Parts: sequence; structure tokens; C-alpha cells
Amino acid sequence: MKYAILSWLRGVIASITAFFTACGAHTAAPEPVRPDANAVSAFNAGDADFVLTADAGKEVHDISDLLFGVFFEDINFAADGGLYAEMVANRSFEFTSLAKDDGLYHYAPVNGADLTVLEGEGLNVNNPHVLSIRNEKDAPAGVENVGFMEGMAIEAGKTYRVSVYLRSETLENATLRLVAGDSVVDEVEVTGVTNKWNKFTGTLSSDVTATENVRLQVLVGKGEMLADMLSLFPTDTYKNRENGLRRDLCERLEALQPKFLRFPGGCVIEGYGPDTAYSWKNSVGAGPDGQPLEFNGAFGDVAARKQGVNLWTDLAATDDPWPSFMSYGLGFYEFFQRCEDLGAPPVPLLNAALYCQMRGQHGEEDEAEIARYIDDLLDLVEFARGDENTTWGKVRVSLGHPAPFDLHYIAVGNENEAEEYFVRYSMFLDAFKAAREENPALYEGVELIYSAGAADAVTGWNHEAAYEYAKNQLGDSTDVLDFAGAIDEHYYQSPEWFLQNADYYDEQNYTRTVETMTDTIYGGAIPVFLGEYAARSNTMKAALAEAAYMTGLERNGDIVRMAAYAPLFASSTARHWAPDLIWFNNHSTTASVNYYVQQLFSNHTGKTLLKSALSGAEVPQKDLTGRVGLGTWYTAAEFDNLLVTDNGTGKTLIKDNFTLPAFWWNWENPNKGDFKIKGGKLVHVGTGMNWSDIGDIAYTGVKDDMKNYTLTVDATKTEGDEGFLIAFAVGDRDNNWFWNLGGWGNTVSCLQQMENGVKTGQIKQTVSDFTVETGHTYRLKVEVSGTVVRCWADDRLLVDYDTAHHAEAECYHVVSRAENGDLIMKLVNVTDGRRTVAVDLK
Repeated sequence: MKYAILSWLRGVIASITAFFTACGAHTAAPEPVRPDANAVSAFNAGDADFVLTADAGKEVHDISDLLFGVFFEDINFAADGGLYAEMVANRSFEFTSLAKDDGLYHYAPVNGADLTVLEGEGLNVNNPHVLSIRNEKDAPAGVENVGFMEGMAIEAGKTYRVSVYLRSETLENATLRLVAGDSVVDEVEVTGVTNKWNKFTGTLSSDVTATENVRLQVLVGKGEMLADMLSLFPTDTYKNRENGLRRDLCERLEALQPKFLRFPGGCVIEGYGPDTAYSWKNSVGAGPDGQPLEFNGAFGDVAARKQGVNLWTDLAATDDPWPSFMSYGLGFYEFFQRCEDLGAPPVPLLNAALYCQMRGQHGEEDEAEIARYIDDLLDLVEFARGDENTTWGKVRVSLGHPAPFDLHYIAVGNENEAEEYFVRYSMFLDAFKAAREENPALYEGVELIYSAGAADAVTGWNHEAAYEYAKNQLGDSTDVLDFAGAIDEHYYQSPEWFLQNADYYDEQNYTRTVETMTDTIYGGAIPVFLGEYAARSNTMKAALAEAAYMTGLERNGDIVRMAAYAPLFASSTARHWAPDLIWFNNHSTTASVNYYVQQLFSNHTGKTLLKSALSGAEVPQKDLTGRVGLGTWYTAAEFDNLLVTDNGTGKTLIKDNFTLPAFWWNWENPNKGDFKIKGGKLVHVGTGMNWSDIGDIAYTGVKDDMKNYTLTVDATKTEGDEGFLIAFAVGDRDNNWFWNLGGWGNTVSCLQQMENGVKTGQIKQTVSDFTVETGHTYRLKVEVSGTVVRCWADDRLLVDYDTAHHAEAECYHVVSRAENGDLIMKLVNVTDGRRTVAVDLK
């Protein structure tokens, strides 16, 4: 029977409305309204916009219990000055000339004190710099710190934990003072300063709320005192930990109910080289020899952690107002601890002895250096799982966690790809297998994650390509199955892309079997770890597009094991990247609309996918319409005998033998200087390129609504690295399709699309091997018919593709059963109006 559960839907809509309202106020979501079993209204399904058919008795497959998690990268000042609750910037005076005022970054003298940063007088080898405070006056003088970004913020009724290491040959006392504006909020006197380093602590209370011009001061009498590790934390941190995290930001995470946490990057783990690559060992206190550094009879103390330089900082700067150094106060111990607090298994990410390939960097060639990175992998397992008798397990125990952490995944490499990465990863894998064989109790149950680079999910190098490459290299199915626990994909695309590709992980696109010489192993393909994705903006349109895509992630929860929106946090004062999930300043947080989509899905994930279908939501794909264009990619070329004819009538729409001035060319083209009419041909001169995102393309056409046409042109490459770009269905340079011949190092023919300025990679179903030969004249032909495109080079059919594959819908859905037996229907209406849904529930 077909019916609509109207009272139930009204209740659900009311609950969801209340949920969004409540989340905006940062309160818990209300319980869903349960329907009265008798409150069902008969309804004519023909009056509904959409009909959802679901069969509660037809289970399709299980859905990963780790599906929707979060990813933390120290980007956008997300760690120091963000999630890490330390309020003092540059607390150990280790900032370098990259920063404004160097080692005195965000410090200022009080009452005319003379401030000097000294080297070699520090607490330990990892913390060599200290501050000399010299007071020549009889009145107290000293130094003050203004905090990170927009400064410190304090709240009435709250207390703050202050600490500092002090040393002096002559002075015995100091004052630690909290100031707001011109008023002293609170202060604490410390006594017993000697000529040896000692740590002094106290508690400061605030009876005022202030979000600007708040400072922490250290004041001394006449003479000189050395200071280091000046620190101020709210006592009200998450879980009330001393070296803790901001409660409000952690509560935002807690409300997401994440199923895993990937950390600490991101590009920060790669760096430009060894000096800027993230070091997990430094984050828990390693000495120059790479071994745990003992400080004051213990391991892991924040005062023994060597400062790092974040990849996201400006390495060419000499006075950066927002430098991205890493204090490592938020280190791997704190990350693991946070995972435990959230009930989210950790997915740590390590450098694969490769630096950022996406920035043109390469990896280590020295075997000893590669071995050092491999040791980092093996030692991380020991840190998480080893006991106090192991080298790195004792660090965790010393930090206060004798029980092992729940570690099951380690990702090797971030956005790395191709042979260079495969060789490195294989070295890590071999060493890991050998260690597991030697010590199964320590390593068993931990799986490695393989990288698929940084490209959208329809390009040639993604999960499938990485998997096929590994399978071809290994040649043996047993090795393939033990090769990785998951393959990590990353992509950032337009909202339209996410709507058009919500079916990407469906079975017709993604491998779920492994073919062996004797059998087919179902469910044996390496699962997907979608480690980073976002629809490029914090708008309702982007959030709805992500929600539509997430229905596909949940629908394919058998192959997609984990997925995380990225990035997670961003300072509202300064940032490196947008969009982001959660924005913050020194006293408040703002969740983006994308956050609430993630929360709805993560809080209501099914355990089992149920068979379902949604009819009436399809949007017919429009015919391909627009002008045409000719261009190149880092290539000099000549074009001749351009002809565009109407497919139905044979009428000539465009004919150009390039004997007249090019007055109708370069329509909305930014690169017209690179094209010349010369010798009866359209010539692209030189092998340079002005617009690397779209290539150099000259556009022409008689009208914007040209459709159902065939383009032919003679094209000759004269020099350069790649080949031709033949554009069609051109609205403007930010919205068009084009045929790329000789792309990707002159190896590929494929279609690509520009939509709202965002370009796809290789559209998978259109890819063929192809090399453009210099000096050879190709007869190129592109036939556009409705939504179908066919492309020939010298009578060889290279593309036969229906762009209706990219058709969007008005509504997207997924139906699942929760662990408690509840039936969960997710419907994403991406239109700008209300829609009625009839539910046929079997």
C-alpha cells in the first residue's frame, strides 16, 4: 500500500527545525518525535512531488561503524591560539626572524624594562632561548604578553593557571599579574627564585569579562631575572586538564559524535623538507638523537618539546604578524587523549619520507634518512601500545597514561602519489610486516593507509587508480589484500560537482572484488578513506551539496570506511584556507552550516543499508549549448580549416580559414596576446601559458545557444610539452567543456569540465592513451548532439560520452537501519522550495 505518514513527517520536520535552532544556540538536539501508530493519513501518492519506496526487509549490506569522523590539521591557526588552550604566544621565546619582533614576538616591556632574548641559557637542549628582564629602576618593571591573534580573553567568575620558569643571581621575588586595559585583574607573588631554574605556578581569578587589551605580566624589582615558558591556561579546559584544550571547541567536536579523528595533517606532516615536516616525536619530547628527552626526571614535558615551523607559514617573511610556529603543546599524546575522550578511534598520519609533492617537492634519497622515517612509524605503535619497558611506551606512561591507546590505523603519506610514493610506501610496508612478524602482540591489528594523492574522484589518479597501480606492481592478490587497510582520497570541488557525483562510489563505478588467478574474492577490494573533502564554501548551497553527496557515502558504506570534512577549524582573524567547519576567535565559536550537516549525518548513521528508491526527483539534463574554442596547454600550435556545421541541416555555422583579422576571436578570452592570425592559420605562439587553470584557449561562435553541431579543425603541434584543448558548450571561460588531447605529460585524451571556475580532472569514462606528435597535422572532430559528445582524431574515435551522467536531482536520499532497530530515512531537498514526499514502506 502506498501512503504518506503525514503526522510523522510533520513531527520529524518539527524536530529537525528545532534541531537546527538548538544547534545554533549550542544546546543538545531534542529527542525525535515518535509517531502515534494510529496517526496515519491516507494520501494519494500522485499528489506528491517525490515517492520514496523503502523495503525494511531487504538488507543490502552493512555500513561502516567508522563512517563519519573529523580531521584536524594545524592550518588556520587551529592548534596554538586555537584548540590548544594556552593563552601566551611564543611562551618559550623560540620564535625566529620569520616573526615580527623575532624572539620577542607579542611581548612588550612594562615600565621601561630592558628585554633581551638570550640563546644557550635555556631549560634544555630543545628550549635554548630565554628572556632577560633587566630593571634599572626602583619601581617594579618587566614584560607583558598580549596573546595570540586578536589577543587574550578573560571571563568574569573564571580562574586561570599561570606558570613560569625563573632564575636570577640577585632577585628572589617576582609578580605575575593579569591586566585588562588599565586595571589589574589579579596578581600572584612568587618567592624563592634562585640561580637555578625553578617552575613557579599560581592561580589568577577574574571578576571582569574582557576580550581585548588583556595582558599577562611578569614584574621584577631592580636587577636582572631570566624567564622561560611563561604560560596562562584557563582552569576550565576540556576535562579540566592542565595542558588542556579549549572547552568550547572540544564541545563542538563532541556534539558531532565523530567516529574517528585523523590528525595532525594534512600538508603539515610533509613540509617543504625535514625542517618544516611535522615530527610526532618532537611533539612528545625527543632529543637531537631522536630518542626521548628526559627533563626534570620525566619524559614528554611540554618544556622539553622542540618548537617546529609549520608549512603554512610564510618562509620568506622576516616580520610576519601571524607566523605559524608549532609549540607542540598539542602533541600526539594530547591527540590520542582527545580521541579517547571523544570515543573516536585515532587515525594518525605520518610522513612517508616524502615532502609536499603538490608543491613540487620530493623525498629523501638517503637510505639512513628514509630509515629514520620508517622508525617513526614503528616507534609510534610502541608509543601507543608499548609498556613502560619500551623506549616510547615509557613516554606515554610518564605522561600519565599507563594503559595503551586504541590504535588500529596509521596513514603513511599525505596526498602523495605515483611511483615515487609507491616505492616509499612499499619500504614502510615491508618494515611494518617484518616488525609485526617479530612482535605480533605489539603490531597485530594495526593497518596502514595508502595515499591516492590530491585530486577529485573522477580523475585518473584516485582510489581506483592507486589500487590498480598497486595491484599491477604487486601482481599477487594475497599481497594486494595485505597492502593497505584503506586508500586515502582527497578532493575539494564545487557544489555542482558534489551534486553531479553523488553516485560516484556506487557499484558501477567502484571495485568491490579482487580477481585472482583461481577465484573472485568479494568484498576484497581495499576500502576508501575519504580523508578530506568540501564543497569550497560555507553556504547553504554547499552544505546541501555535501549532504547530497553524503547520502552516497552512506549508501556505499561497505566500500567507504571513513570520511571527514576538511579543514576543521579556522581563526576568524587570519587564515590560510576556506571553507572550514568551525570558526573561532579568542572567546567564541561559530559553527558553519556545513557543520550542522555533518552533525545530522554523524549523529544518525545507520548500521545496515536498506533497499530503497526515490522517483520524481530526476532533473533532465539540458542539451550542451554554447560556443567553441581552440587552445593549448604549455604547447605552441597551429590551427587551420575550422568548420562548424549544424547536425540537422548541415548549415555552416562557422567557417574560418584564418585569412581575415581575428575580430570575432578571443571572446572573453584573457590570453588574446598569445594567439595570432599568421599565414592563414590561428597560431598559438610560444609554449608558455597565462592561465594555468584553464590553459590558453581562444573562443569564437555566432551565438551563445549554439547546439547540435559538429566541429572539425586541422591542428599541428610545433613545440611544447603537451597538446591541444578543444572547447565546446562554452558559456564563458569559467563554464565550458573541453577535449584535452595530450594532457598529463602528453599521455592522455579525455574530457574535462569547467563549472563556475572549478575544473574537473580527467573524466574517467572518457580517458584513452594518446600522445600528440610534433609536426603531425591532426584532423580533429567534435560532434555535440544533445547531451552526447563524440571526439575523433584522424578518424580514431576517442570519446563517446553522455554528459547526462552528470545530471543532478532535486532530492537525494538514503535509507538505513540503526543498531537499535530504528529505520532512518535521510532526504536532502536541494531546491529552493518545499516538496511533498509520499513514502511507500514495505
